[in-house]
Amino acid sequence: MIIVPTEKRLDWRTTPVVLISILILNTLVFLFYQSNDDKKINDAVTAMHNAGYIEYEWPVFERYLEAQPSREEELDWARQAYDSEQVYWLAQAMLMDRTYYDQLQGEARQVFDEQLYARWRNERPDIQATFESVSSFAYGLKATDVSFTTLITHQFLHGDLGHLLGNMIFLLICGFAVEAAIGHLRFLAFYLLGGILAGVTQVVTNLGSDVPLVGASGAISGVMAMYLAVFRLKRIEFFYWIFCFAGYFRAPALMILPLYIGKEVYQYLFMEGSNVAYMAHAGGFVAGAILIGLSMAFNRNTINDDYIEQEQGISPRNQALADIYSAIENLQFDYARKQLSDLIKREGLDFDLAKIRYNLDKIKAGSAVENSFRELMTQKGMSSTELSQLSRLWMAETSAHNILPTGDQLQLAFRFTKLDDLTAAAGMTDYLYQQKADPRELLLLLQRLSSRFSSQNNPRQAAKYQNYIQQLTREGHDGVM
Repeated sequence: MIIVPTEKRLDWRTTPVVLISILILNTLVFLFYQSNDDKKINDAVTAMHNAGYIEYEWPVFERYLEAQPSREEELDWARQAYDSEQVYWLAQAMLMDRTYYDQLQGEARQVFDEQLYARWRNERPDIQATFESVSSFAYGLKATDVSFTTLITHQFLHGDLGHLLGNMIFLLICGFAVEAAIGHLRFLAFYLLGGILAGVTQVVTNLGSDVPLVGASGAISGVMAMYLAVFRLKRIEFFYWIFCFAGYFRAPALMILPLYIGKEVYQYLFMEGSNVAYMAHAGGFVAGAILIGLSMAFNRNTINDDYIEQEQGISPRNQALADIYSAIENLQFDYARKQLSDLIKREGLDFDLAKIRYNLDKIKAGSAVENSFRELMTQKGMSSTELSQLSRLWMAETSAHNILPTGDQLQLAFRFTKLDDLTAAAGMTDYLYQQKADPRELLLLLQRLSSRFSSQNNPRQAAKYQNYIQQLTREGHDGVM
């Protein structure tokens, strides 16, 4: 289910200079600073492995975890990783835990022999420094190491491309209207303060955690709260997509508040293992509401009422989509298909239009459905939300493997490894392994999937795909490793 406000369209007469600057800065940081993170992690892990420090440090790391009853589950994972020689995950766990490393520095002289200690003392700090130079550890927000700098910088870092695109799209949807309504400087100040208070909320509710918080979602939750406060009970335009039904409707802006809260509470309670910082979302949302509320209480001119009251007509694209969705709801599928075809000719095929066409072709149950499925699955430039939808559509299509060529399946599986839910990626990888797909590309996919499961603290699945890698390597397909 998706419901997003579409009341205001970007108007260059009120150019959102702050919003555009934030979008550009986040993108540049991701492309030119964070792009080297994987190499830094791999260099540190490889150095740990080649020097033998994983094996030497394991008894100390095991005792360290045993001394903390709250980390019993992590201890079980670490033991499984050690027994199954999952060195990548184990080395990351050791390098990620700064408290462990500080403790080890005090014990190393006693637990290592003199020759090993001399080498370890010279080499290990450089390995740790390489790992901690990764963006999320250098400038992410950790409960064990809070500073004013990281309260700001964590808002401009992202975990992957899908994370970045998802956040920037939601910021764009709500941000330009809020900036036009409250002004550039106030928007910038409230955006940063909302992100800071979101980070503080996450820290307070996760005291002692070494896991770094990154992402703009806390600040964006604050922007969403400001959007609702700006429009309040004004009837605005919303776009909705629920199962195969979609369209536009007008309702009071605050109508979306219980839906947003309900979604966040449900995901917080029932989506175990998620790395989403729900408490940061909550803190940012409350912060945004308080900031805009206080500003409105002390300054009646906080909001540009003329901009808020200005009516806008529905865009040609939205009108065309509304006609298509209305035809679908009235079971006028041929008419909907014709309108959709005209819209694609005018604007080109994108993810939303490809998805509608695929669903219409499925209803018709003709030969065209296979082509529409292939074009949907090979769409580029999708957000994380769209990619999640695509993975569900893939798993729901019983003939998917027969429709999409193996090469396209390999590329799609790589894209699915970016998601938090790796079910689709794992299922596709298992199939491609059984079908003996191109071993050069398959090895890279297996390594990527094993690494992703390791990062999710799932050594069983990580070991499974490492075993696949070892099998292919024994068969002589190790040219790319």
